[in-house]
Amino acid sequence: MSEQPVNINFRLINITTEDFKVNEVDTENGTLDLNFDFQFGVNNDKKFVKTIAKFKFLLDKVEVIDVAVSCEFEFEPAGWEFFVKGEQLILPKGLLQELAMFTMNTTRGVLHSKTEGEKYNRLFIPMIGGEFIKQDLAIPLNPTTVN
Repeated sequence: MSEQPVNINFRLINITTEDFKVNEVDTENGTLDLNFDFQFGVNNDKKFVKTIAKFKFLLDKVEVIDVAVSCEFEFEPAGWEFFVKGEQLILPKGLLQELAMFTMNTTRGVLHSKTEGEKYNRLFIPMIGGEFIKQDLAIPLNPTTVN
């Protein structure tokens, strides 16, 4: 038996450029690498998920651009409660992929805006699918603190 799709309403409530650094290098030719990382956080009281996308461009292993952007998404209470399973919040893989793709696209726009008219404007974040997120994310609602 297959599960029926569930409609969960949420909205974007905040975009923040967490980090943006440019390191001017003398060379314009060489091997270009792009490293990326995504992080997720939640605020159970406010019922929001924060997604942070981080990208580092390296030219011949020297960092030339470091950009990190976060997006915060607020969920309606009924939708949020759908994710609560016992003492955990379970965010489905498909939702995480959607939030990550939105944040990646937002970061792409920030990168363009911050480098417009500069030599690094030709650097871009390529189309990366959400397949790098492999599973649901389980987050304890009442994490224990360690001193």
